[in-house]
Parts: sequence; C-alpha cells; structure tokens
Amino acid sequence: MIESTPEKIQFIADACLNHLIAEPELLGQFMTETGTSPDEMRGGDPESLASGLLEFFAQNESALLSMCANARLTPEEVMRAYYTLNGHDR
Repeated sequence: MIESTPEKIQFIADACLNHLIAEPELLGQFMTETGTSPDEMRGGDPESLASGLLEFFAQNESALLSMCANARLTPEEVMRAYYTLNGHDR
C-alpha cells in the first residue's frame, strides 16, 4: 500500500478537526475518549494531535463516514493516513 505523505496526513487531520469543531457533541466525545484538553488542541504537539484525531475517526465508523463525505475524502485515504502515521504495514 502507498503511504500517505506528511502533507496529506496533516490535511486529513485538519479535516477531522474541522469536522469535530462543527459537531460539538462529537468534539466532547473525542476529548473524553482521548483525554485531550482544549490547550492541547490549540497548542500541543501537532503530530500527537493528528494521531489522536485519526485514531478516533478510525475507530468511529459513523463519524468517519460523515467526515469523509463533508471533506470529500474516502475512508481508505483516512485509514491509509492512520496506518502510515502509526507505523503499521497496511
């Protein structure tokens, strides 16, 4: 499988974050499940935030499909970015 580039991974992470911002209930769920604070979302390590965002969406199919439809991404692109960022061979 072709790995995602760092730029593509960041684009997808940004799409995930934008989706969460538009869905306050889902944002709360993300913050609760990942233990991410508002400060970490604003000024934390971008790679850690991207990893958390991609993992959250990878494990939440309905959120993944909704985000993909809004961002004009395929679930496969998101999963490829997730596996690339986490060092999995998929």
